[in-house]
Amino acid sequence: MPKLTKHRLICETIKSDILNGTYSTGSRIPPETELTKRFKASRMTVNRAIKELQMSGYVCRTRGSGTYVLSRQVSEPRLLAIMVAGIPDQGIFSRLVRSIEEAAFTLGYSVILCNANNSFEKAESYIKDLLKHGVSGIFFSPIYTDDSQQKCMRENRKLAQLFVENRIPFVCIDSLVENFEPLNFIVPDNEAAAYNLMIESINHGHKKCLIIHTILNSSSRSRINGAKQALIERGLGAHSIRLMHLKQFLSLKTSQFDKILKEGFTLIYTIDDLIALQALNRLKDWNIHVPDALSLVSHDDLEFAEGFGLTTVHQNLEKEGEEAVLAMHRLLKEEVTNIRQMLPSKLIVRRTLGAAPSKKD
Repeated sequence: MPKLTKHRLICETIKSDILNGTYSTGSRIPPETELTKRFKASRMTVNRAIKELQMSGYVCRTRGSGTYVLSRQVSEPRLLAIMVAGIPDQGIFSRLVRSIEEAAFTLGYSVILCNANNSFEKAESYIKDLLKHGVSGIFFSPIYTDDSQQKCMRENRKLAQLFVENRIPFVCIDSLVENFEPLNFIVPDNEAAAYNLMIESINHGHKKCLIIHTILNSSSRSRINGAKQALIERGLGAHSIRLMHLKQFLSLKTSQFDKILKEGFTLIYTIDDLIALQALNRLKDWNIHVPDALSLVSHDDLEFAEGFGLTTVHQNLEKEGEEAVLAMHRLLKEEVTNIRQMLPSKLIVRRTLGAAPSKKD
């Protein structure tokens, strides 16, 4: 069994004490000052554990009086669903889904995972089945396919409208359903992360950037916007940035990419680490060494990123999953009607980001 975090240990211990009758219904549990000594934990950690117990219906807090045990006789639907576009072998979704499931289980929910397999029709079929099973809420990662951007946005809005029409609360994870209201989301602040990543690159002397992308969902566009903002603020114009689809990049001939280098592009910014891995392999084919001839930066900080020395942005997926579950729980309890939260990410500078090489004559 994995080792419990301190706040989870406190939460599970008190929950066990409630269920076995150590703390009976209506009784007051020990104050936080006493719990900090008992568990050798900070006040913040104890407070977090008590908050989870409160949100899962085990206790209630009375200002100026204390925290009291509630009756556990209330029966209500406790089934949630996670719908994602697909489940790749690598990427962020396995960690994010696991985090959501673990946090939901802690709050007493069961979770169904729905893999839409990049099909809007399959996603709609799932939704109809979930309605029959009385699902309480859905964590939804918008679906993007090889269809046009406009079609993908339109189809995602149709799916979101199904949630609304059937009064099923939904929380967007990873990316957003664009131009749709009402919308709840817990997503990384991609624009701010990309801005910081590009500022760091500019500080290394890079003035021209080639951005390589695949599907342009809301997260990808936010990252591109953040990179553009940094370049503009540092006085570098539109000519300093160029967008290219991964397929086009991989199909370039050596002479074509040499031309890009001669134009002064010293930095490649890939929208995610999986694209970065393919870009690194292609650069190796061209005998272009990173970071001596060219620097490369990315997003996601997947497991292989450290081994490749990849400069990237680390998303706290465990935090994202936990916050998404807490948001859903509050929506179901009708404590709030709308939740919109962007989480900060951390820039990880490694060897693929070097100083921009001097321009050759």
